[in-house]
This record gives sequence, structure tokens and C-alpha cells, in this order.
Amino acid sequence: MGIVPGYVFVLPAVIVVGWILSWWGARRIRWVLLSAAAVVSVLCVVIGWLAMGPPADPGTVNCSSSWACTDPGSLYVVAAGLLGFGCCAVLVILALVGEVILVWRGRRVSN
Repeated sequence: MGIVPGYVFVLPAVIVVGWILSWWGARRIRWVLLSAAAVVSVLCVVIGWLAMGPPADPGTVNCSSSWACTDPGSLYVVAAGLLGFGCCAVLVILALVGEVILVWRGRRVSN
């Protein structure tokens, strides 16, 4: 397989940049963007997984293993989806912590 192409990291990068930019907008935008990014990431995993097709028998198709017979393009789509979903999970935790800090600061200032 070798080196992973750069387009695998495009989806996670777009998710992170969108999340950072969303802090200057309304709170609702942040959560809608994270939800949409999670849906797109899951779709990438599903589409990539379905594109791989059923596992091939290495003996009948003259491959060293069933992974050797797999189209790497579909594996990269799955990898992009998994990385994107992982980014969403981490960013949800960070967003929750950020929201708690903002609420805590708001109560502290008003007292």
C-alpha cells in the first residue's frame, strides 16, 4: 500500500477548519456542522466499504491475500471517513468543554 495520498486528510481538515470558524458564529451552527460532518464521514465509510465488494478468495484470483486484491481507492475513502468521524468525536468533546467554560464564565461575570 505504501504512502497514503493526501486526499485522505482533506475531509478531517475541512471538519477541523469548519469547527474552528464556527466559534465566531452562532452556537447552533457549530452543532449542525459537526452533525453534518459526522454523517458525511459515516457515508464515506459505508460507500468505501461497499465499493470494496465481497472478499475475494486469494487462490482463485491469483493474489497473495484478499487485501492484495482490494482496490486501494476504496480503502482510502474508508480511511478518510474513519479519520473524519474520529475528528468529529474529538471535536464534540472539545465543544462540550468549550460550552461549559463559556457558561461558567458567563455566570461568573454576572455575579
